Amino acid sequence: MYTLMKSQPNTLKDAPTRFPAHRQKEVATYVAFGEAVAACEKRNREGSPRHYVMNESGKEYYAGVWID
Repeated sequence: MYTLMKSQPNTLKDAPTRFPAHRQKEVATYVAFGEAVAACEKRNREGSPRHYVMNESGKEYYAGVWID
């Protein structure tokens, strides 16, 4: 299972500290890896916020590799 995630900056009132922080939100889930990557690429072409694919182990898929 693969999850399409969205990373959005917090507004000042939402941020727990004075430093910029980001919220992570689940957008959709996919069984097929290729479908998840295609959906991610489509959303990222549309503009911000940034989207990414996460696997069941919590690793993020970025630039063709899985990262922690």
